[in-house]
Amino acid sequence: MATKVDTSPEYPWFAGNSRLIDTSVQGKWLAAHIAQIGIIMIWVGLNVFSENQAFDPSLPMFDQGLVLIPHLAAEGFGIGSGGVVTNTFVYTQVGAIHMVAGLVLLAGAYFHGAIGPSDLTEGGRGNTERFAFAWDDPKQLGYILGNHLIFIGFASLIFVGWMKFHGIYDPTVGEVVKVAAPGSTIANVFKYGWSTPGYNPFFVDNLDDLASGHLFIGLFDIAGGIWHINVAPFKWEQDLGSRISIYTPDGLIGTALGGVAIMGFISTYFCCVNTFAFPVEFYGAACEVKFGIAPWFKDTADLAEGFYTSRAWLCNVTYYVAFYCLQGHLFHSLRAMGFKFENIPAVIARDTGNAPV
Repeated sequence: MATKVDTSPEYPWFAGNSRLIDTSVQGKWLAAHIAQIGIIMIWVGLNVFSENQAFDPSLPMFDQGLVLIPHLAAEGFGIGSGGVVTNTFVYTQVGAIHMVAGLVLLAGAYFHGAIGPSDLTEGGRGNTERFAFAWDDPKQLGYILGNHLIFIGFASLIFVGWMKFHGIYDPTVGEVVKVAAPGSTIANVFKYGWSTPGYNPFFVDNLDDLASGHLFIGLFDIAGGIWHINVAPFKWEQDLGSRISIYTPDGLIGTALGGVAIMGFISTYFCCVNTFAFPVEFYGAACEVKFGIAPWFKDTADLAEGFYTSRAWLCNVTYYVAFYCLQGHLFHSLRAMGFKFENIPAVIARDTGNAPV
């Protein structure tokens, strides 16, 4: 485990995040995270507005280049029997909520970046100092990880509550259906992925299992969060690999990007083949996986030249985002292991006999 982070100028000036490796600027680290969430919120709000003003309820949703409104429809927003949109104003409301939330978050980012304490150990409002950290303090990094997991777990439980009290679209009956008893099939969670017939996780096909799966993940994340808040990482976790220092800026972002890449690839294939969570009415028919230089996802529906379903757009964009996150994972993880990319030109010059005198 690294006990000292090298902050010498091995990071070029244009590597913007390099200014955050010094833990004395934790306020800016926090500001960057909040700003990222705020930008995502505003992106969602603007694109929901954009899609809604172009949306024609008389035409198939999947054939209009939409991505966000199909998500909202699948969650039961503004639709009636057969997946027919009956209320488009709710999409404006959702967009407005995201815009307001995004602006509030950006204000928070500005506060932490320009007004609040740069070093969180100096304190601030509430329990700010509790989130101060150092790269050689795995216990504190575990505490921060634990808080992240608790928030993610609660988000999953909120979705379970939405399924119970509002309901989501069930394509098997063509109606918004409430899940009467989320968790009633939670034992099925342990069958998925174990080659049990009828339990391929990519082909989940009923609301009970969908709700139970989210309930399980929510409770599991919260339990993991409580664990990490109270228990320091074990020694074997701190020594993953003989040369890997995961408790460094590069190690942390490399691990995070690796997780995002894995989930992106899973999400890509899930969207490609699953027509229950991603109903045909909103996304179009399931796609076909093709292989060229890289995998790509082809519409199986007969569409006009140059037109693609929402499912094809979502699959392909998600795949390429995940792919580039994987490259980021490899880059930062190799740096955490000690590999210096900036030395590559000198090594090539040396091996080709062109080393400078």
